Amino acid sequence: MTSEGRTSARGFVLHEGVRNYFDFSNLRMFNSTRSPDVARGSLILFDAYYAGLMLGLATKRLGAAKDLEGSIFLPSYPNEFEAYREYIAGLLVDAEVTALHSEDYSESQLERAIAKLLQVASPTRLSPEGMHILNLYAAGGFELLRSKMGAKPSDPSNFMIRYQAVLEAEIRS
Repeated sequence: MTSEGRTSARGFVLHEGVRNYFDFSNLRMFNSTRSPDVARGSLILFDAYYAGLMLGLATKRLGAAKDLEGSIFLPSYPNEFEAYREYIAGLLVDAEVTALHSEDYSESQLERAIAKLLQVASPTRLSPEGMHILNLYAAGGFELLRSKMGAKPSDPSNFMIRYQAVLEAEIRS
């Protein structure tokens, strides 16, 4: 725990409800689905994290640290996402700077706030504090997704169609 009462993360931590919601077991999402959906075997647990993250960042919604699982499920980006780590770090900075009401801060205060989030030598490009906040955005996005989507998605196609509808509705509101 840091002095602010938050756990510092050095990797990706899921909301405690993600595995159940996406029926994750035996290293597969939508495991109980008998659907022949071709994408079923290609989705990884990080895809569920990323869906929540994008929704959380887009809506500036943070989850609660108490709702995170107790351990890191992935220390760094999977290969498919590695090229986007700077982009994701930028989205985090944008969300946090927006939350600061930057008109009330001096340029040096904003620079310090941004510096607390980033660590260039890290595989994620984020500091432990930045990583923790990213995990909170993913958790907040997952909570929003679960509440708006309702019933668990049954397969990747069902999930993607419903996710797009939730994302579009939340961005418009």
